[in-house]
Amino acid sequence: MLVLKSDGGHLPPALKEEYLNLVASWFLDEWRATEDDMVRNTDTPYTRGTARFGRQKQRITLEYLSRRHPWLKVENNGLDIVFSICGIPFRFSNDDADAPKKRAVLEAHVFQMSLLEEAEPGEAARFVFVIDQGMDESSDPRVVVLGFAQSGQEVCRWTSGGVFRKLGEARPSLPAPVEVKKPSIKPKRRDADEGDSAATLGP
Repeated sequence: MLVLKSDGGHLPPALKEEYLNLVASWFLDEWRATEDDMVRNTDTPYTRGTARFGRQKQRITLEYLSRRHPWLKVENNGLDIVFSICGIPFRFSNDDADAPKKRAVLEAHVFQMSLLEEAEPGEAARFVFVIDQGMDESSDPRVVVLGFAQSGQEVCRWTSGGVFRKLGEARPSLPAPVEVKKPSIKPKRRDADEGDSAATLGP
């Protein structure tokens, strides 16, 4: 049985930065190659999208079959492909990471259910690579890994290039309290010579 051993809102330690960046580079390579290749007037967003997905899916399969990456495995090679990194199952989708619409992002696959069932509340246990161009699909693509808890709530995300963000637990950062000493107030004394002077003064 695989144990994630991750604190709430954190990626499991097994998901090393180098693995995530390498997989992200494969998705981006195929995305850019598809854009470069499909420039005929008969190409449409639909034909580019289907070709892009097919190439990305095949890239994962070929990298697995190459046996160069012992941490990578294809669990299900259908159109609903599931691959694992160090035993942790992933799906992928070309979508908007901030407003996803694809089933691969929104729904858990059967291969992802066992981890979800064993996870603690608030623990990231379902993971998806999202190749994100933004809502209008006009930005340069980036790869985002979304981590979801049992509830379906996104609890963490990693962005290609090494940016990690923990969600849902942001608290305002207040300055540390500074101890201020109470002022010491003493009664004012008149010097003896002042008193003498005052006593000798006349009208």
